Amino acid sequence: MSAAARRGAPGREAATSPAQRRNEALRRAASAKREAATGRAEAAIRQLVKHQQEINFRSVARTGGVSLDFLYATPGLRQRIEGLRAQQAAQAPARAHQASPAEAEGNVVHALTARLREERAARHAAVDDLEQRLAATHGELLRLRRILQQHGIQA
Repeated sequence: MSAAARRGAPGREAATSPAQRRNEALRRAASAKREAATGRAEAAIRQLVKHQQEINFRSVARTGGVSLDFLYATPGLRQRIEGLRAQQAAQAPARAHQASPAEAEGNVVHALTARLREERAARHAAVDDLEQRLAATHGELLRLRRILQQHGIQA
């Protein structure tokens, strides 16, 4: 390809420099990254609304895999999160009085499951402690047997 062909036909804009092409590529990449993060944040908001979970900046950031700074710096997302958060705060007293039997049963199940986990963790901690004590005792017995052997005493 000739140099004239690379530059383009007469009448076109002057060829862009490598620095301009890099800058344009960086702008496109940043824009794509921003759009992807916006999509993840919006999907997170929809998921939180669908599952009736608390909506705030931290929950959206955690669910969507975006940063808090990004959410605060994006005006549309910021306004939406603040609006939904305020809406949930207004509905919270009404929800507290309308706990359905299924929710109450679910809360009991969650409470019992949490208690079971705590008891299992405590039991595992106690077993680990006893195993460490047993190992220390075996080490002490071995040490005492060696001392007895050094003095010619059979155990």
